Amino acid sequence: MASSICCALVASLAFAAPCSADEAPPITVVAGARGALAYRLSQELEAAGLQVRVEASPAAAGSGGLLIVIPEGEQGAIEIWSDSSGRADLVASVAPDGPLDTRVLRAAELVRALRSTAGAPAGAAGPAAAAVGPAAAAVAPAPAPVQPSPVAPPAALPGEAWGSPPLRAWAPPSPPFAVPAAPRAPLVEVGVAIALGWQAPGASLALDASLRIWPSARIGAGLLADLSIIGPEIEAAEGKVRFRRSLFGAELALAPIERSRRFGLVLSPGVGLSYVSASGDARPPYIDSDESTFTALVYGRGEARFRLIDSVVLTAGALGGAAIPPVDIRFAGRVISTFSPLASFSFGVVVQR
Repeated sequence: MASSICCALVASLAFAAPCSADEAPPITVVAGARGALAYRLSQELEAAGLQVRVEASPAAAGSGGLLIVIPEGEQGAIEIWSDSSGRADLVASVAPDGPLDTRVLRAAELVRALRSTAGAPAGAAGPAAAAVGPAAAAVAPAPAPVQPSPVAPPAALPGEAWGSPPLRAWAPPSPPFAVPAAPRAPLVEVGVAIALGWQAPGASLALDASLRIWPSARIGAGLLADLSIIGPEIEAAEGKVRFRRSLFGAELALAPIERSRRFGLVLSPGVGLSYVSASGDARPPYIDSDESTFTALVYGRGEARFRLIDSVVLTAGALGGAAIPPVDIRFAGRVISTFSPLASFSFGVVVQR
């Protein structure tokens, strides 16, 4: 009677273990400010058949399983934490060397290896125990009847104590995780673009360079330099004029859409100083002349954005403005054109830090 009870107990414990092992908790990726990197890593893990969820902060992670923390900058390591022993332990990390694709593949391989290592012993031990238990019960002689005694608690595993409280919702210790509750928007942006422009004398081609600083997530300040590469030419009976203009402006930067997203929009009203020059090739009896001047300029521009990778954004922009006061272009005292309204369309790239 006693031996049959022991056999039933051993068998039930042996078959219960695989059930709990199959229910592996999902792997949590803490994105922080690196949303694109977290997205690519989650895709790699899901392709391997693992259950993955992406959170903005470690406080949102559930209990159990692995936690992958993405660093804020390019120099940080990708850290893999585990709370399977009832506390947060750093079990692996990927050093910040090599291209982005290589780091993502290394992290995915480490997580797959850790998950398979954690699941293998439980799955292998269950069938073995179920097979050995009945055989041992059949061979061993029936023990003499004994008085019932309380069941002794199982031996404590290394690092654990019997009667320890159940795991609560997992919250890692504060020192290792310097991850903000929401993705942090970049502080500095440097951009360059090619602009196709139009002003009263004709079409032009220019190089745009910009610098923006964002003390707030949605409000910043910037500088713009629009340098002429190819300018229009004006023909008249007295000769022809090569026209050039450059713009140096200061602007307010507004972000209606969060700049950390894949698609974005930035609006920038500004004021600046425009340098206008005209170089004339006159026909006889007129004389060649070169003239230049400065004029104030008010403008507004907008940029539609698409995030290519974490810190690189492609832009498509438009600019419109007017010179105050307008600048007249004259041949022999006759006004042949006036520089005041201008517009341009640009395509470029912005690097964020």
